Amino acid sequence: MPTFEGKDDPDDFIEWLETIERVFDYTEVPEDKKVKLVALKFRGYASTWWTNTTTKRKREGKAAVQTWTKMRALLKKKFIPTHYIRENFARLQHLRQGNWSVEEYNREFEELLMRCDLQENDSQTFVRYLFGLNTQIANTVELQTFENLEELTKLALKVEAQLKKGKSSLSRGNSSYPSTSNSTPLAALCPRPFLFACNSWFSHCCCTY
Repeated sequence: MPTFEGKDDPDDFIEWLETIERVFDYTEVPEDKKVKLVALKFRGYASTWWTNTTTKRKREGKAAVQTWTKMRALLKKKFIPTHYIRENFARLQHLRQGNWSVEEYNREFEELLMRCDLQENDSQTFVRYLFGLNTQIANTVELQTFENLEELTKLALKVEAQLKKGKSSLSRGNSSYPSTSNSTPLAALCPRPFLFACNSWFSHCCCTY
């Protein structure tokens, strides 16, 4: 389990926090042991902050921090500044795939989600993800069945690969055969425009972009 020094680096803190979560999942640490185990990994300013926090809570008659959920909330409040969350949320709101590959878009989307620490349901996240995808990919992906974000991102990768393969085949076909009046129009190869129902939470976002 890595140590944490409490430096003023939100990205470093989030990476450390994710590592702690993975360690807990892998080692199956009992809930009543997590707080003390993590506290042992504090160094420098982080150690001083935790000592002061626990002492202050005791002096004010508050209950001791006994769960990882509570400890994690206190850590986030201290080491993730509000401006950091606002800035990353703004980036997430305006995130579009553009010239990125789906893999690059997926990576940026998931990183921003973690940095924003959004508390939203899966449906809202799905809409947010699809809205940022390039339209041709989103048109096809939205018609498929998926249960979670991981399945959705994998579908987008698959659709992207299929579209690239189709364009490659079309290019080879056009170079081998002359076009005729009976050829399929290019527009017919493209899916219908991307439409989705806006949740009330997303009404502003959907209607302004």
